[in-house]
Amino acid sequence: MRKNLLAHTFLTPGRISALLALLLAASPLYSAVRPAFADVAVGTSAGDFLGFEIGASSAGLAGANTSVASGASSQFWNPSLLATMTRPQASMMHATWLGNLQYEWVGYARPLGSQKGVGSASVAYFHMPSISGVDEFDNPTGDFHVYDMALTLGYARPVMKGLMLGANGKFIRQTLATVSGTGGAVDLGAAATIAGATLGATVQNLGPDLSLGGGKYSLPQVTRFGVSHPFFTERLLLAADYTMPKTYYNDVRVGAEIRPNPILALRVGYRRVAGTSDDPSTGLSFGLGAHYGPMNLDYAMTPDNGFADIHRLSFGYTFGAEGRPEPKAPEPRKQPARPPTTKQPPVIASAPTAKKADAAPEPKPPTVAKPSAVPASPAPAVAEAPKSSAPAPAQPKSSGPDQYEVVLGSYETESSAQSELKALRILGFSLKDATITQIPGAGYQLTLARLNSKKSADELAASLVALSFAPRVEIARR
Repeated sequence: MRKNLLAHTFLTPGRISALLALLLAASPLYSAVRPAFADVAVGTSAGDFLGFEIGASSAGLAGANTSVASGASSQFWNPSLLATMTRPQASMMHATWLGNLQYEWVGYARPLGSQKGVGSASVAYFHMPSISGVDEFDNPTGDFHVYDMALTLGYARPVMKGLMLGANGKFIRQTLATVSGTGGAVDLGAAATIAGATLGATVQNLGPDLSLGGGKYSLPQVTRFGVSHPFFTERLLLAADYTMPKTYYNDVRVGAEIRPNPILALRVGYRRVAGTSDDPSTGLSFGLGAHYGPMNLDYAMTPDNGFADIHRLSFGYTFGAEGRPEPKAPEPRKQPARPPTTKQPPVIASAPTAKKADAAPEPKPPTVAKPSAVPASPAPAVAEAPKSSAPAPAQPKSSGPDQYEVVLGSYETESSAQSELKALRILGFSLKDATITQIPGAGYQLTLARLNSKKSADELAASLVALSFAPRVEIARR
C-alpha cells in the first residue's frame, strides 16, 4: 500500500516520516510501534482505527468496559449493554494523539418502545491535516488527504430476565491519498446479570477482508470478556476485562470508579499486555467525570510509557433525565396512607366501641350527653351509625371490581427508582400515590398509580411509552 502511494506522490523523506507516523497512529493499539515477534501477526490488518476505544469514561477504566453500561458509547464496547437504556442519549468524543492526529466519534441511542429494544447509530472519523505531495524534482503536486471512517448501526434488547443480546453492522471506508478501500463488518455482544454482577462478552469486526491498493487485508478482530460489580450503593464500581485481539498479544485490564458524591466520578485503570514487557500501552490510565442532570462530561488520559499520551474528552446528553435526587428525599412519599379525612374516622371509630357495649344500654347516654349543648345532636348520632359502616369497606372492596396498577421496574437500587420517580414528576405527571416496593431477588419496583379503570391505566401507560419509558399494567393485588 505504501509503495502504491509513493508512486503517485514522490514523497520526500520528511514527508515519508510524517506518513509513517500516520500509519503508526492508524493502529490505536499501537501495533506498528510494538516489537515484532514471529508468533504474532503485527500490522497485518486493515481498518485498525476500528479498535480506537470510545468514551473518556471507559478510557479512565483502562478499557475494562465490556460489562459496564456507559450510555450510547456502549455500542462500541458491547452492543447488548444498550438494552439497559430507558431514555434517548446523544454522545460525542474527541481525542488527540501525536499532536495533529484527531479522532472524532458521534453516537445516538434510543429506546424504541416497550419490549422493542434499543436502536443506535454512530459515526467514527480518524483524520490528520492534509499532506503536500511532490514529484521527483521536489516540485509540488498538490495536497492529498488521509482519513478513515466508519458508520455503525446497532440494536439491542433483553431476551429474558437478566440476559441481553445486541449486534452492530458497520460500513468502513479508508482513504490514503489515491488508495482507498470499502468494506463491512459485524459486532456481536451479550451481557447477563447474576447476583448483582454483570458479565459481558463481545466479538468485534467480523467480516471479509478489506481491499487496499491491490492487496487484501483482514479486519482487526477482537474478542472481549468482562465482569463488573457495584459496591456501597453504587459509590464504587470494580471492573475487569480479558481482551484477545487477532493480530497481537492478549491483555488484562482492571478499573475502578469512585463516586464521592452524585456529581463527581474519579476513575483509575491498569492495562497489562501479555507476551512482552515493553509494550507502550501497558500502564495506568486516569479519568475524571462530572455528571449533572441530563449532561455528563468526561476526560481521560492514557500514558504511553514515553511514546505519546492520549487525551480523550467526551460529552453526553440524556433526553428526559434530571438531577440526581437526595438519597432519602422521596422517603416521605411512601407514607401517603390516604388519610386526608383522618378527623372523621376517630368519630366513626368511637361508634363501633359504643356498639360493642350494645348489651348494656347505659353507655349510649354518655354519647348523647356529649353533644347535649346542641339540641339536634341525637339525630346526628343516629346518622353517624350508618357512617360507622364506612371502615368496613376494606372487606367489601375485596369482592368489588378489579383495580389496575401502572408499574415501572425493576431497579437495582432504591435510589435509581427514586430518580425515575422524580423525572416523571418533572415531566408533569401527578403521581401523589406512587410507591417504591422491594421485590426479593429482583430489586425494586415503582408503582405509579392504582386506578379503578383499565382504560385510564392504559392511557397513562401509553403516555409513558411516548416518552420512551417501558410501563406495564397489572391487576392490583388486594
